[in-house]
Amino acid sequence: MAIFVFVAAVLCVLLRLLPLPLENLSLLGALAVFCGARVRPLWLAVVAVLMTRLVSDAALHYRTGYGFYGSMAFDYGAYLVVLLAGFWLRPQTVLRALSAGVVSGVLFFLISNTGAWCLPLNGQYLYPQTLSGYWQCLVNGLPFARGTLAGDILLTPVLFHVANLVLAGQDRKSTRLNSSHTVISYAVFCLKKK
Repeated sequence: MAIFVFVAAVLCVLLRLLPLPLENLSLLGALAVFCGARVRPLWLAVVAVLMTRLVSDAALHYRTGYGFYGSMAFDYGAYLVVLLAGFWLRPQTVLRALSAGVVSGVLFFLISNTGAWCLPLNGQYLYPQTLSGYWQCLVNGLPFARGTLAGDILLTPVLFHVANLVLAGQDRKSTRLNSSHTVISYAVFCLKKK
């Protein structure tokens, strides 16, 4: 499981750095749902998701100069909420993983844009601190949300499906090893007896 999460984390970082036709396409929401649902202890899931985001922010900042910004604490908080949603939903089927992806995308959109609305950037608010200002922030955030929503909705079921295939393959392999081990052990026992 640890290797699978590590590979998914590396893919998250790479996807964030690659120039893609769909801006902000991300695997991080899917990783947060997956870690919440499957990684134990839960604190390890939190560390995996937050470190993945931190490494991708640092790499993006190194490459472009824009990896860190004032409201990013809301983004980190959003991933924690998404992780808890994964813990609560524990998707086991493709349909439930798809639903968890929708929940992930919507939660991230609302929480991250709340941060952009309520925190000043360079000492100045980007939007009026009113309900209409918040609405304008959400509307302006929609073009950026397309990639995040697409990644969460499409990649969450894919991540769970691939994990199920990988883990099922490991289970079959360990069963084969265990069953052949008993045969080998019995054969050695019989040879020692003679």
